[in-house]
Amino acid sequence: MVIVGYYAHGNKHYVAFKDETDAKDRFMITDGFHDRPVTERNQGKYEGYVKIDKTECNIKKIIGRIRGTRPWHPLLRLLQKEVG
Repeated sequence: MVIVGYYAHGNKHYVAFKDETDAKDRFMITDGFHDRPVTERNQGKYEGYVKIDKTECNIKKIIGRIRGTRPWHPLLRLLQKEVG
């Protein structure tokens, strides 16, 4: 699992990540509750998403959401390492 980037849509922050099994043009985006695939076919849905710097993203809030709903998620450990 690899973090691809950090995004914002309005006042909500998202983490984009990619699994080793994903295709080159596909990645997932999560707000902590829902993981949504982003592919070539559905990129139009995500046009309003703006790429932001890691320091601007509220990673702790996303970690709290994942920990509360899906503590088994493999992205959780990776995000905890990012925060330090």
